[in-house]
Amino acid sequence: MSKIFIVSNDRFYLEKKNFFNSNKNTFTIINCFKKFKKIYLIARKSKKKLRFKEKLSNIKIINILSLFKKKFEIKNTKILIISLSPYNFLISCLLLILGVNKKNIFLFLRSDGYEEYRIKLGMIGYYFYGIMLGILRKKLNILSCSKSLTGVLKPELVFPSEVTNVWLKNRKKQLKKITTKKKINLLYIGRFRKEKGYTNLIHLFKSLSIKAELVMIGNDFKYLKKNDYPRNKNIKIFGQISSTKELIKYYNQSDVFILPSYVEAYPQVILESLSRLKPIVVFNDIKYLKKTFSFGLINCKRNVEDLEKTLKRLIKDYHKIQTSILKREVYSLKNFELKMKKIFEN
Repeated sequence: MSKIFIVSNDRFYLEKKNFFNSNKNTFTIINCFKKFKKIYLIARKSKKKLRFKEKLSNIKIINILSLFKKKFEIKNTKILIISLSPYNFLISCLLLILGVNKKNIFLFLRSDGYEEYRIKLGMIGYYFYGIMLGILRKKLNILSCSKSLTGVLKPELVFPSEVTNVWLKNRKKQLKKITTKKKINLLYIGRFRKEKGYTNLIHLFKSLSIKAELVMIGNDFKYLKKNDYPRNKNIKIFGQISSTKELIKYYNQSDVFILPSYVEAYPQVILESLSRLKPIVVFNDIKYLKKTFSFGLINCKRNVEDLEKTLKRLIKDYHKIQTSILKREVYSLKNFELKMKKIFEN
């Protein structure tokens, strides 16, 4: 195909051919279409530079008014809507009003919106998301990275990945044995939002009796202020990192990745952790992820006793777990791009 329309809830800052965004995964999706002649990005602009940068020559940002001008062009072009938000819902309804064929519209759900909206806004958020999804569900094609999203039946499965060959270099050097006599290095990378359970992780960590250090990397800079910083010398918090080389360094320095989220669909950090042979601890809220990620994940109850028990067991079997991860294939960016190509070039 020569062109595609992409709808994103993210904001973008433009500087000549350089695009800046706060969500790296959005660029990963857009780059699946880098060989298309034209990408029309239906999104809002930001007034300030954001963390992640991409140089894109075949892309143009258009607003809602531009859709009316391109009414006839849109009808015969495939459209990808990245996630469901109020803004994306509005654009989706407008596209349907303009007469776009249902077969050409694809909604890519990357998380369980019902649960995310419930955690953030209570039952009002749960029902609000349900109304949006209920209106669109039968009017377009659903792509999903999970079989178990609330309210979604038989979606076409698409698994995102940002794992390139760089992530898979020198993996055997990560093999090692660890003991409880030394500090176990725990790592969390992700957004600092309520549904991600990061405050709960800090609370649990403070009560651990084993020797441990927790490194947290995210995009909430209030923690960089002294007054808000957790009062624990074994907790270190850093701002969001855009460099792959830097990210890999933090994974290499860690022993175990902890994902404290209350809800997830297909977290990229699991693939990154597996690529660096790091076992992942999740709480029972998201133990369903083990159906998708069949190796490297250990689940436990969300309390300090069970977390400590799980970590001790993991330390004991650490080398064995790493060896089992090494034998398995990690889903890569190339796999993801081939899947998207198959859907949007047919």
